[in-house]
Amino acid sequence: MAYDSAKVWELALVCYDSVSSPALVEVRQGCRPSCGTRYGPGMPSLPAAAPLPARDLLTGPPRPGRVVGVHPSCVYVVTDPAEPRLVGLETADALGLPCALRLGLDGSDRPFAGVSAGDPALVGAHHVGLGRLTVRVVRWWAPPVVRPPVLRPSSGGPPRWVDLAELLRDVPPPVDPTGDPTDLLGRGPGLTPAGDDVLAGWLLAVHHHAAARDELLPVVGAWHATTALSASLLEEAAAGRGIPAALAVADALGGHGDAGDVATALGRLLRVGHTSGAALAHGLLRGAREVARSGAEVAA
Repeated sequence: MAYDSAKVWELALVCYDSVSSPALVEVRQGCRPSCGTRYGPGMPSLPAAAPLPARDLLTGPPRPGRVVGVHPSCVYVVTDPAEPRLVGLETADALGLPCALRLGLDGSDRPFAGVSAGDPALVGAHHVGLGRLTVRVVRWWAPPVVRPPVLRPSSGGPPRWVDLAELLRDVPPPVDPTGDPTDLLGRGPGLTPAGDDVLAGWLLAVHHHAAARDELLPVVGAWHATTALSASLLEEAAAGRGIPAALAVADALGGHGDAGDVATALGRLLRVGHTSGAALAHGLLRGAREVARSGAEVAA
């Protein structure tokens, strides 16, 4: 076989959890003699699966950036502030941000031990460079999207958003979730202010209801009004993408699975961060209520 000219297609199965539909991602690669790669902690170059929505950024010419956040399981990089783009790097046991490259190591392996906030970075040409550490794109994955709601015969029980409201009765919101979207934007401490988390949950809940979604779009992409990570995640939410725990609640509200799945999914979501899970949940509730008031009530 002529390895310098032949091409192969590799199929990667990507599925975050039982509520997400599997996605097949095609990756064309130059065919060459088989070789082995050692993969483990301490390697200066780590392979990763990259999100398809960031393909233009990651395959384009290298552009400078800087590290804006570092945790044991994740690193956040923002490129040129004149046209900011955020890309995350996550370990296998992290939250599953839709804008993140996924490594095959856990946070306990400390792959980002030598990275600090403020460090220069370089993003592009299938790589993310962070000082001595280089992460290279070897796969692509498709972040799951909120599924369209399904209509089921009424079982006589309450709508699912009512179930969620009851479950959140004793879960105080970190900020007032009833505020105007512009007042919520950037409100609260952290890399993702609680007000932005409310907005993100709200966007996920109304994703398949154009009128409700479009009313929120003016606050999306306001990088000057909130943190870089939060602005990026709001853009992802506007496209129906979010962390698997939030998507599970949105899908349950949309009629997927059994009614009891709302409680199961909420339990997972409330374990996210110090305030983010609760804020996302209250945002999802606000969005589901809005859909119900519009006459497109989610079926129980």
